[in-house]
Amino acid sequence: MKMQLVSIGFVALSFFTQAVYASLMISPTRVVFDERQRTAKVFLINNGSEAKTYRLGWKEKQALPFGGYQDLQPEQVGPWKLSHLMRMTPRQVHLAPGERQAIKLALRRKQGMSAGEYRSHLLFQALPTEQLDNSEAIGISLNMILSYSIPVIYRKDVAAPEVRIAATKLATDLNGKTVIAIDLQRSGNASALGKLQAHWQPKGAKEWQVVATANNYAIYPEVTNASVELNTLAGKALKGAGQLRVTYTGQEEYRNLVFSQRTFDIAH
Repeated sequence: MKMQLVSIGFVALSFFTQAVYASLMISPTRVVFDERQRTAKVFLINNGSEAKTYRLGWKEKQALPFGGYQDLQPEQVGPWKLSHLMRMTPRQVHLAPGERQAIKLALRRKQGMSAGEYRSHLLFQALPTEQLDNSEAIGISLNMILSYSIPVIYRKDVAAPEVRIAATKLATDLNGKTVIAIDLQRSGNASALGKLQAHWQPKGAKEWQVVATANNYAIYPEVTNASVELNTLAGKALKGAGQLRVTYTGQEEYRNLVFSQRTFDIAH
């Protein structure tokens, strides 16, 4: 499988995290263990100009219907956490500029585990860089401890989930740009992962044109009703009446599986 490196970070801290966001590359950004797999590797690359140190750990998170996650407190964690069954080495890495490090993950399954999907999030926490300040000026020192996480999943005796595109409508974002709001319904005890794509056919036209795409859109088992807004592609406009066809097609382990496809009449 071709390795694709992706940088990830917290959008809410985009002003402060831009350099770190650009410097840490993680591949893959999602790990899935099946019944036969016992080990996996995650690669870190320091793509920046400064040495960085990252401490590794685990975080329990709950997916939200409108996207993103909510951190869970210990008393909120349910029976589907995976971290207590995982071993990783090393637990801390120091990366010089351009340096690459492999993180080894090992899954230790237990007998009698219930069928279902288990998940925890592998956390990479950037440690603050020590700086020596010899100036006598009075100022404020701001140390941001930034973190990144990826989901790690183990599935035991689960079938592919069923996903239904329940509804769609055109809306306007804060900048006045048209977005496609889509509601989805998921059932089953496994998460879904796929590409959401919207095609537009103006009334009277014969050809369909792609107007919006979102790759690697996941719906986790704790979410049965999900909502997402797709930004229309540059130069694409949905004007007048026509038909909007929305497709959710599987990716990665769900490759070639069409979860759902529906066509909606749009009248302006």
